[in-house]
Amino acid sequence: MKRVVLLALAVTLACGGPTSLERRADMDVGEGRWSEAFATYRTAAERQPDGRLLAKLGGAALRVGNLREAAAAYGRMGREDPSRREEAADGMEMVARAADRAGDTTALRVAIEELRDVAPGRPAGRYVLALEARGALAPADRLELTPAAVAAAPDGDTADSLLLQYAGLLRGADDCERASRIYRAVAMRSTLRDRAAAARTAQQGCALRVGQARLEAGAPADALVWLEDAIKADSASRSGVTALEAMATALTALGDTVGGTLVQAVAERYRAALPDSGGPRP
Repeated sequence: MKRVVLLALAVTLACGGPTSLERRADMDVGEGRWSEAFATYRTAAERQPDGRLLAKLGGAALRVGNLREAAAAYGRMGREDPSRREEAADGMEMVARAADRAGDTTALRVAIEELRDVAPGRPAGRYVLALEARGALAPADRLELTPAAVAAAPDGDTADSLLLQYAGLLRGADDCERASRIYRAVAMRSTLRDRAAAARTAQQGCALRVGQARLEAGAPADALVWLEDAIKADSASRSGVTALEAMATALTALGDTVGGTLVQAVAERYRAALPDSGGPRP
């Protein structure tokens, strides 16, 4: 990494127009006084925050191990000088890798945020995975960042585990429609029996919730699609019985009173067979 930083600084130093502060910092770099160079570049960048100075500041901050300052400098560089966004993104990836090696989750989080802001097309999944592996992915960031971690997952088992977490977040955010599709995908592809069973149960609950919401909103035809999905998962479970009862209501609302009556009879028979048939409905 040392040679990469030195090369990046050498290219930057070749660009013209330095101020006296910048020249002093350049001399410090040439003589290996990185701490002094970093402090002087920072002062110069505060006075003249152009892309050239910010690139030097980022490189010096990275060299002295001030990773948060390095990430912030490269992020600001990309915003101040759009023509150097690729260079800024390269710098932020160097910071992210260094932060991952150092276990500096705060700096890693800053680098990810800056990278996604300045170069949203750059894959950040491996760095998100590093945060997740350390338990440092903030709850507020999980909904936004987990898909990137899934894309970078090293194997199907890790991907499925992350997908279940993501579906749970969607469900908590009252987006059961998307959550249901993810649960179904995990249930179909997982090679772990317990995980697949848990995904099917969660998918049934989400499909039931969406179906009930559509029925309450006066859309019985749409409700039937989701209720059928919930029933297919396990018609004899408590959620399956509730879905059958909602289906009977939907059919009746659509004018199919015979179908509604038949489905209601099935629901009553299944409900009577539940272990606690006298308990409250889910």
